[in-house]
Parts: sequence; C-alpha cells; structure tokens
Amino acid sequence: SGAEIGGAFGGEKATGGGRESGSDAWKGYMRRATNTINYGDALPLAQGIRFDV
Repeated sequence: SGAEIGGAFGGEKATGGGRESGSDAWKGYMRRATNTINYGDALPLAQGIRFDV
C-alpha cells in the first residue's frame, strides 16, 4: 500500500517542482498515511501539505 501511494503522489510532487525539497516531508507524511491506510483522507491531506510547502 505504501509503495503505491508513494509512487502515485510522487508523480504529482515532481510536477510541483519540489520533489527534492519535499522528499523528507513527503516521507514523513507517507509514513503516517501508511499507518492510517486511508486513501480518502490521504488525498486531501497530501494536497493541503503540498500547497503549504
């Protein structure tokens, strides 16, 4: 599950142009996402974090 989420969001992150700078932040968030295992919640939360960064 974690790998799939990371890969799917990895593409979006790359498009944003902050993949390297957001790598650590994304890794930390991905850990929480895998812990929760909530795709519905992970989508909006990830978007909010991406915009914040």
